[in-house]
Amino acid sequence: MTGGAMAATQQATIDAVYQARGAYRRYAANFLYPAEAACLLKYQPRFCGRDVLDIGVGAGRTTHYLAPLARRYEAIDYSPVMVAYLKRAMPGVSAREADFRDLRMFDADAFDCAFASDNVIDLFSHQDRLRAMSEVRRVLRPGGIIAFCAHNLRYGRAFSGPRLEWSSNPASLASNCAKFLAGAWNHLRVARLRLIAEEYALLNDQGHFYACLHYYASRKTVTAQLEKSGLRVIDVFDRAGHSLEEGEDDSHTPHLMYVAERQPGRLSCIDDQRAQ
Repeated sequence: MTGGAMAATQQATIDAVYQARGAYRRYAANFLYPAEAACLLKYQPRFCGRDVLDIGVGAGRTTHYLAPLARRYEAIDYSPVMVAYLKRAMPGVSAREADFRDLRMFDADAFDCAFASDNVIDLFSHQDRLRAMSEVRRVLRPGGIIAFCAHNLRYGRAFSGPRLEWSSNPASLASNCAKFLAGAWNHLRVARLRLIAEEYALLNDQGHFYACLHYYASRKTVTAQLEKSGLRVIDVFDRAGHSLEEGEDDSHTPHLMYVAERQPGRLSCIDDQRAQ
């Protein structure tokens, strides 16, 4: 399968998940994950009383925490189902349908902080991922930050398939069996689309029962991608909210939360190419 055909198939699978009627129900919550809570506490001065862009907002899980503190809060999601729900649930919030890879509705240097939770950047192909990074750099002011979550290629179970979780409770065991069967079927069905490249991999995992491909990369690769886009990593949190030192083992955590700062005074490599 060619790269274009694979990207189209991947996009069709993602559309089927996120644009399905009632897709918002899976994301209708008002809690923060430990890494998100640790990040927002540490970097509160970067978004409190400032202009914030919430990317891939879904059903507004993070809106509960960011919108009340921001001077200006803009929420975007590529799924019209999610945006319609958010507008109904929080009519006072500015919510728009938009794509992480194309933020042309916003001027350059428009925001002090961008937030992209739930591994939303990992839904893209390699080139689209770099385009998204370049776009968010464009809309950030110099010194502004982007905080986002991404799958970790060095995670010990990154390449593993579904496992049946045992429970002595009959009802729980029945539910676990149903999830295992759904995951096993999807794993077999989508496995042919998996891609393992030199610096990254597209893998289907337990998210959505192995029905979607997600982009996996190491800290070293993500740091290099951000640097190429004009962004410098200033912090990385594991799933438990622990701030990792450079070189510290991260094989225990399936995803990482990166905080990167827009570097002043230069375009990203992608912007350079567009200008030529």
